[in-house]
Amino acid sequence: MIASTLSPLLIALMTVLLVILIDRVWHIPERVNPITLFRLMVLNLAKRVCPAATAPISQHYISGTLGIIVLLVPLLVVIAIITSAMEFNYVVDGIILFGCLGFHHVRQQYKAVIYCLSKQKKLLARERVSHLVARQTDRLSDIGIAKAAIESYFLRFLQQFVGVIFWFLLAGPIAALGYRLLLEYRWQWHRQNPKFSHFSQPAYHLTQWLIWPGYVMGTLLLLLVTSPTKGIAAWRSARQKDLTSTVLALFGGSMNIILGGPNIYDDRTVRHQRVGGANQVRFSDLTYVLRAINRTTWLGTILLTLVMMTLWQLAK
Repeated sequence: MIASTLSPLLIALMTVLLVILIDRVWHIPERVNPITLFRLMVLNLAKRVCPAATAPISQHYISGTLGIIVLLVPLLVVIAIITSAMEFNYVVDGIILFGCLGFHHVRQQYKAVIYCLSKQKKLLARERVSHLVARQTDRLSDIGIAKAAIESYFLRFLQQFVGVIFWFLLAGPIAALGYRLLLEYRWQWHRQNPKFSHFSQPAYHLTQWLIWPGYVMGTLLLLLVTSPTKGIAAWRSARQKDLTSTVLALFGGSMNIILGGPNIYDDRTVRHQRVGGANQVRFSDLTYVLRAINRTTWLGTILLTLVMMTLWQLAK
């Protein structure tokens, strides 16, 4: 059976499984990663088109929307035209997916935080965790560093890993690329940054709709490999029911750790409800979370493999 006789879904599943395995051991260096270049373009675009704080709110919304359109849409159109003209487009699809996934680098940053805390290098740990979070890190205690790393690693897993794979399988590589680049808008134009409080709203609300499938599927898989009953109990008792608080409550409950609480952005405290389990985060929980997300990854990989084998048998 050659590639031309395989169904598109079967080829997509094979591509996803191969990319997941490669991403476990290697990543594109940041200095040559096209996503890094796009990230810099997003930051530079904000400097040019973000209105002054005294400008009307509607102008911020319009500028934020146009900032997405003028940079993202032409790029996706050009890439779609180029890839459609290539003969072995499924190979290009795999390259695009690998570039979008890029979770190996996030995992290494998380492990670097664990290493720094294990060596009691608090200043270095704060610097390492600052690459994962948008909040201010210079005042974080050891527990604060660990909690920030855990929350960020889990949310990045849902957004950047599960979400990218979902949109790739559902709508193809261009959709996955568009979703991944929209995440850069969400992260670089962070809504807790006073300069972007209104300017970031179009990107935030758009990605808020796009991330929920990854949040749902990733959290369900994680509950299956941890403690679903504790997670559901923590969700029921949580007083804050927005999307992020919901997944953090389920995750924290399943790991029996307290997540959420106040965060500091530009010397401004933003208070969130504490959710999750009954215990404060400890250093050992960093490793437990790493193992739990690894188990979630392998469970998802096994399920995708079973689906692929079923489709393979049906295609014969």
